Amino acid sequence: MVEFKNKNSFPRQLLKALAISGAVVLASGNPYFGLNITGALRKQLDRKKWREFYKELYTLKYRKRINVSQNQDGGYNVEITNLGKKLVAKYNLDDLVIKQPDQWDGFWRFCSFDIPGPKKQARQALLSKLKELGFVMAQKSLWVHPFECREELAIIANAYKVEPYIHFFVAHDLDKDLLFRKKFSEKSGIYLKS
Repeated sequence: MVEFKNKNSFPRQLLKALAISGAVVLASGNPYFGLNITGALRKQLDRKKWREFYKELYTLKYRKRINVSQNQDGGYNVEITNLGKKLVAKYNLDDLVIKQPDQWDGFWRFCSFDIPGPKKQARQALLSKLKELGFVMAQKSLWVHPFECREELAIIANAYKVEPYIHFFVAHDLDKDLLFRKKFSEKSGIYLKS
């Protein structure tokens, strides 16, 4: 799957806008009529010329991210495809963060998994995402985080199609509490107070 490397790239923002608004009609006189436009996308659209806008639409159509059809009145119907929706979901995964509360509740959130061999790539992607989100390894297939992350883990498990293999639990009063605090502080720079 071809991706847009830059998180703020025009095609990526356009896809997200189409995903939010669904199918839209673009009037021939105003190429962005009908789009639910966010502030960042609007700035880019205001700077772009129509020819560039249509070029981006054509590129997204060519890559099968959107379907574009012309109406009899000269306007266009633009609809995001399933491939485009998958790409937007991946972008949402890329933007995923675990929110830090004002005060730590003293509980540790554990993510345990046993992913079968044929899903090796999914396992590696999961590990990479857990590390990126600040999880600390307790054991090879057991990772821990101090902040609420159940929803984020569900999104990750769904994205990598490994829901049946991932388990989540919360624990308090651990014998390794100080070790996990130290590892988490070294990794994130956040000091945990109980």
